[in-house]
Amino acid sequence: MKNFLRLLPVLFLSLMVSCRSAEEKRAAKEAKRAEQEAEAKRRMHENVPPDSPLMKVELGMSESQVTEILGPQSSTDTHVTGKAYNPFNYGGRDTMRIVYYWKGIGRVEFSAGSWGQRNGAILCIHDPNEPGQRR
Repeated sequence: MKNFLRLLPVLFLSLMVSCRSAEEKRAAKEAKRAEQEAEAKRRMHENVPPDSPLMKVELGMSESQVTEILGPQSSTDTHVTGKAYNPFNYGGRDTMRIVYYWKGIGRVEFSAGSWGQRNGAILCIHDPNEPGQRR
């Protein structure tokens, strides 16, 4: 019993030090989300020259917004991602990609998920030799 009473203050202090407040957790989560979004925005236009019309496409834009900017696409393709087969992808995010091709410009990839989710544009690929269809 005496040993327990001696360890009680140490246990209490260790719990107090290791617990973060809800505000600190929320701030850390928001900072991580902002960092991930900044990285996604940087990656989206990684190989696109500044004078390309693809630079007008922003992260998260819908298919209709992109076609308003770039005009009607030459062709469209879809494919399943590996996340579709992940049993722990409970949100069902990014299980499918929709790719719009523009001849002579390049392509834009859109993320879609299970249950009809639409996550918007996630990647622009500049290719002046784009044939306008999947190769």
